[in-house]
Amino acid sequence: MNISVENDIKIIKMGDKGPNLLSVDRAQKIIQELNYDDCKAVIILGNEKVFSAGLNLKDLSNAKDPKEVSLIFSTLGNLLNACREFPGPVISIVGGHAIAGGCLLALASDYRYGMHGLHRMGLNEMAIGIDLPPDMLKIISHSISRDNLFEVATQCKMYTPSEALKKGLINEMVGNRFSGKKKATSSALLKAKKLAEFYINAGEPFVRLKQSLMRDTDFDYQTLIDNWFSPSTQEKVKSVMSSLAKK
Repeated sequence: MNISVENDIKIIKMGDKGPNLLSVDRAQKIIQELNYDDCKAVIILGNEKVFSAGLNLKDLSNAKDPKEVSLIFSTLGNLLNACREFPGPVISIVGGHAIAGGCLLALASDYRYGMHGLHRMGLNEMAIGIDLPPDMLKIISHSISRDNLFEVATQCKMYTPSEALKKGLINEMVGNRFSGKKKATSSALLKAKKLAEFYINAGEPFVRLKQSLMRDTDFDYQTLIDNWFSPSTQEKVKSVMSSLAKK
């Protein structure tokens, strides 16, 4: 993995080549990088062929002790929850195959950029008889509409980028069918940085909003009032009012 930080945005490149399998080691390393003290936003990407092919089936097949199997699945669950619980925005750039656990990792992100190509994205757990626990299904249901949820979760369809966009697995496509993956990835990274900076600038209100979106939370309206009178909010409001006055 290659990790870099730019203006409080941590960029996690899982691998320049290969399937970017979510081994226990790699998943734990990503979890460690999801540290709000180190950065305020995270961008995750794979390579031009594969975002992530999910869990390493060889590791699962070779695991004879139930504790080993439990560790593999629980670590994936911890990784997905770490993405959802990270206070800042988590953005994925899906420029290659995102299969099973790799698809779940993308769906655990707050926003997903995709690009045209021959790669596929989808969940194939049912095809090999693997359960989708409720916490993972909840992650899927946050992104996929009720109309498409059953199909995406159970029918093991591998979607083209355009189909993934229609189903909600991808939020936004970058580039066109004739632009190369390298150029499209660079464009997606620029877009992701800009989006991340927007949410970083939003500050604590975004953190509270993300927490509310992820789970039921108590909200004290005094927080809203106190935030309204904070110097940073007042400065932003004055800037908006000034720009409106010029129109």
